[in-house]
Order: sequence, then structure tokens, then C-alpha cells
Amino acid sequence: MALKTETISGANDTLAKRRQMNNSKTLMRKKEVLSVIPEIEDIGYEITSIGASYTMAKLAKNDDYAKELKQQMEDLQQKRNDLLVQNNFPIDYLNPIYSCSICKDKGFVNGKICVCLQQEIIRQRQNILTSLSPAPKTSFEDFSLDFYPNTTYENGMNPYKQMEKIFGYCQNYAKNFSKKRKSMLMCGNSGLGKTHLSCAIADVCVKNGFIVMYASSQSLFNQIENNKQDTQSILSDIISCDLFILDDLGTEYLTPYGLSVLYNIINTRMINSTPCIFSTNLTSQKSLTAKYGEKITSRLIGSCDTLYFIGEDIRFKNK
Repeated sequence: MALKTETISGANDTLAKRRQMNNSKTLMRKKEVLSVIPEIEDIGYEITSIGASYTMAKLAKNDDYAKELKQQMEDLQQKRNDLLVQNNFPIDYLNPIYSCSICKDKGFVNGKICVCLQQEIIRQRQNILTSLSPAPKTSFEDFSLDFYPNTTYENGMNPYKQMEKIFGYCQNYAKNFSKKRKSMLMCGNSGLGKTHLSCAIADVCVKNGFIVMYASSQSLFNQIENNKQDTQSILSDIISCDLFILDDLGTEYLTPYGLSVLYNIINTRMINSTPCIFSTNLTSQKSLTAKYGEKITSRLIGSCDTLYFIGEDIRFKNK
């Protein structure tokens, strides 16, 4: 099934479930009120009956009678409100419940798609894309610096101290995240915690209400190559999310088409000042340039704070 069809179908199903849930809530409230104030039901019937007569009077341009009927409805509505308040119910307790007050959960307003349905379609696409390479469930709490040797190498670098700085930087990044945070480029060999820390940041950001998209580079560009007709939809979601995480950059096979898409993602989010987290096993500007060319590499390095991960493969040590 095409991605577009799948997401629209999923979005419509979500709205249908919302309507069903809200209708059930409305009926439960009505039953609750009637068990305490049974005369409320008769008042409702009377308002409906007078409302029909009011409509007919307006159509017949019988303004005096319409005015009289309108006053009767207002008096009945006030009586209902008084009964609700006297019995400790909010005045609007019997009003229909809607998740979206604009379209009343229909998804359309005057034949045009409502913003709530647009947002749900985007959310569905993001969920599908993210499910292709689901983010590992990690947190800052289960990250340990003990796997990094507290030894100074010949080049003057100390893995423990370097990773301690990176760990603190990532915690601060997540805690103080905003849609205008600077992007981040995590460089280092495999098994040094790049994926762990980027997903720990994602975990905090999601809990704080931000929209985060995660994808492994290989899975994302396979999806793009296999669904070129949906590339614009995929790009739209990646560009519009609050934080985009692209993991394992450098492991993917890129056609010229894929390379242009990667450039579009990096360049557009850079122009919009929206943050990304990139992780890669490519550890030098030279190796990045060899893989992606100068245009992409210069934008990556220029728009990101670069974190250099050093040490020994912690996954091997953990085992």
C-alpha cells in the first residue's frame, strides 16, 4: 500500500475512534445527569420542539412569533443551567464533547480538510517512517561512563573525561531543548554510545511534548528510493518535526537522487534553524567530503556542534 493511502486511512480511523470515544463520554454524562435530575430530559425535548417551530417562524418571516419562541428557548436553557449548577454540575456538562472544536471531529470544514486531520496525517506518516527503523529505547539513566578508560592517550585525549563532557552536553541539550537549538554532529567509531545518547535526548524531548523523528540512514534512504512518489510527503514530515535524528550516517548507499534528498533535508532545516542530530562513523572532514561532497559536508559542519566520541567499543565490553 502506498504511504500516502496508508496514512490517510490511518488518520481517518483515528478520527472515527475519537468520535466514538467522545460520543460515549457525552452519553455517560447525560445518564449521570438524568439519574440526579430526570426533568432535564423533558426540558431538552421541549427546547428541541420549540427550536423547530422557531425555524419555521423565521422561514415564514413571522418575526414577532420567532422572537417569542426564542425567548422561550432561552428561558428553558436558563432553567436547565440553574438545575445543573444547583446539583453541582458545570453548565456545559451536557454539551457534546469534541476533540476538535473547529470541525467537531469530522475532519472537514466547508469541504476543506481541517487542521486536526492534517496534523493526524502528518503524525501517521511520522509513525510509519519511524517504525521502519525504530529508535532504541534508551535513557540517560542507563548510560554508564564506567566503560570508558580513564587513561590519557598519546594525543592527549582521555576517553573518560571526553565522554563525561559529551554526556553533560547531551543532558543539557535535552533539558533545555527548543525548536531553535543548534544541530549536533556525533562522530566516532562504532559502539561508543552515539545512538544511545541521541535516543536518550529524543526520549526526554518526546516526554516534554516535542515531535521527534528518528531514522537510521540506511532505512530512510531505502524507503525514499522505494517510494519516490511519496518523497515530498516524507520530506515534509522530516522538515516540519521539532527534532530530526539521522543515525548511522555513512552506512547507507546513496544514489544521486538520494544525495539530493539528503542535501535538501540538511539545507532546509539549516535555513529554518530547526535542529537535527546526526551520528556517523566517519570521523574526519576528509572522509565526510569523500562520501557526501563539499556542499553537504560544509553545511553539516557549519550548522552543527561536533562531538567526538572516543574510547573502545562499549557494546563489546558490556557483553
